Amino acid sequence: MNRTTTAIIRAFAIVATAVVAMIAANPAAAVTVPATESITVTRSGGFAGRTETFAVDQTNQDRQAQRALDLAAQPQFRRLAPEYLPENPCCDRFTYHVLAQYSGGAQKTVVTMDDVENTPPVLMQVIDMVVASGTPASVQ
Repeated sequence: MNRTTTAIIRAFAIVATAVVAMIAANPAAAVTVPATESITVTRSGGFAGRTETFAVDQTNQDRQAQRALDLAAQPQFRRLAPEYLPENPCCDRFTYHVLAQYSGGAQKTVVTMDDVENTPPVLMQVIDMVVASGTPASVQ
């Protein structure tokens, strides 16, 4: 190895040692993804024009509820756009308002409707799991 390569390896080792020492001193610093505290899905519209609200949180023991909470904490969910709506919202479709609340107070709100082509699968998975396993909070 030449001197430049040796110097680069030593510098990398020093930086890596410093990072490990900082994490050891403060294990919370290693956690970068906040936990999802709760998810609320409000479903409105459809043929009957009803509004229903479903919610899951950390107290739900249901496997689907826990999976929904885990998915909502992932970067692919947290990077979702605020809405996925069709050009023409006509005709008896459900609209879904999704609110995820995270530890530390952060929130993520996303709106979509049934059968919107560009709706990411992760959003529909979270909606389906919360509706299937969530506690109905209200029906109007």
